[in-house]
Order: sequence, then C-alpha cells, then structure tokens
Amino acid sequence: MLDRRFTADEKRGMAFVAPGLIVTFLLVLYPIVSVARLSFSANAFGSFDFAGFANYAEIFRSSQFAVILKNTALWTVVTVAAAFIVGTGSALLLNQDFVKGRNVWRTLLMLSWITPGVVKAVLWKWMYSSDFGMLNHMLLSMHLIREPVSWLSDTHLAIWSVMFVQVWETFPFVMLMMSAGLQAVPRDLYEVADLDGAGLYQRLRYILLPLLKDVTFIALLTLIIWSLNGFTLIWILTQGGPAGSTTILALSIYDHFRSFNYHLAAATSVLQLVVSLIFAVWYIRKAGGE
Repeated sequence: MLDRRFTADEKRGMAFVAPGLIVTFLLVLYPIVSVARLSFSANAFGSFDFAGFANYAEIFRSSQFAVILKNTALWTVVTVAAAFIVGTGSALLLNQDFVKGRNVWRTLLMLSWITPGVVKAVLWKWMYSSDFGMLNHMLLSMHLIREPVSWLSDTHLAIWSVMFVQVWETFPFVMLMMSAGLQAVPRDLYEVADLDGAGLYQRLRYILLPLLKDVTFIALLTLIIWSLNGFTLIWILTQGGPAGSTTILALSIYDHFRSFNYHLAAATSVLQLVVSLIFAVWYIRKAGGE
C-alpha cells in the first residue's frame, strides 16, 4: 500500500467539501437508506424485523395498485408532454420580432409558476366548483354547456381537470428555459435559413432542436421529477378522488402513512424512486444517442 501524504491544497479542498458531503449524507443518503431498510421490515416500530419482499408483494396484490400505476403514467406523460409543447410554443412565439411587449407577456405568463402552490390549488378549486365556480359560469354564459359540470367530482373528468392545472402551472418554466436557449442561438443561422428558403419545420429540426438539446434535457427531466412527485395540487383539489381516479404514487404514500402503515409507505416510496430513476436513465440514454 502506498504511503501517500495529502498536500496542503488537498487538505484545504477536503475541508471545503466535507460540510457539503455531511449535509448530503444527512439529508439525502441517510433518509433513502432508512426508507429502503424500513420497506423490508415487518414492523414499522421498534427493532428491525426482516420481512423480505412481503411489503412489496402486499402492495402489488392491492386492487388499487394497477389503477394507481395507470394514473401515475397518464399523469406524468400527459402533463410533461403538454407543458413542454405549450412552453416551447410560447417561447418561440415570444421570440418573434413582430410580438410587441414581449417582456410584459413573459412576466404575465410567469405568474402561474411563481405563485405559491397552495394558493393556485385553492384558486382552481374555487374556479372548478360546480355550484359557484367561475368556469361553469363562463361556459353557461357562452351557452357552451347546458348545466354545471362536476369537474372534480366526475371520475372521468377529475384527472384531466387536475392535469390542466398542472400544465398551466409548469409550462412557464419550460418557456423560461427555452427562451434562454433561443437567445443563445446565433442570428446568422436564421439569416442563412432564410436564404435557403427553410420553413418553420426545417428551422425546428435542423437548427433549434439540435442547439437546444441540453436545455430540452434539463426541462424535460425537471418536469418528469415534478410530475412524479406531484402532491400538493392533487391533494387540495381532489385528495385522490373521486374513487381513486386521481391517486398517483405520491398520494398513495401519504395514504399509507395516514393509516400508520409506515412499512408500506416506505415500500411505495422505493417504488416511486425506482420509477423516477427509470425515466431519468431512459432519457439520459436517449439524449446521449445510445
């Protein structure tokens, strides 16, 4: 074994890094290890009693688990795709020279993102109200519907109503990211594209998308993480109902926790972590061209 002494600069560097490593261990690694350990325990209290995969088997046997997975997949795919499309479209539109007051429009659109989540959820719950909600009042006034719609009480409409709010809440983030990326695109490329007669599709495919690859990666991965961990919005609007139609993995964890099934809550948390890692690894591989 080599007897190597650390230099003064290396010791100083380790001293600067050590606090961050300690905080990361205490706030991230230790809780993950503790939750994973609890997910294999038969007893949520007291000493560790190894139960193997019994907790996971109990979750899989649940009649609601398939519905929860379906809701989670639908929620994630639709909200991420819609928020990215709307946000990118808004960024492209506001990047055009003919748009006046672009900074004002960007500021107004950002309000849906910077407003506290609880405030937005309460506001939309009032707007969706079937009795005195503004949305039903507007649609009735325009004669688009004949009677008030139960946006949050209908098992078929509830999840789509909540997803609309999620998209409205997150698309400004994509708009901000893509706008920043568009500012870095050299104007010479647009001029060359005009000379070559390139249309909008050619510009997007051969100029913008390749140059905005890194920004797109960050935006999509952030949206996926936000969607998979979405809790506040759904809980305030529907609490997972009606009949579990809006329950995703994040809400399922809380339901187990409220029922004092901490070992099941831990197992579901591990499953959610695995799902998040699958999305992250899949997209990283796609972005890397493998």
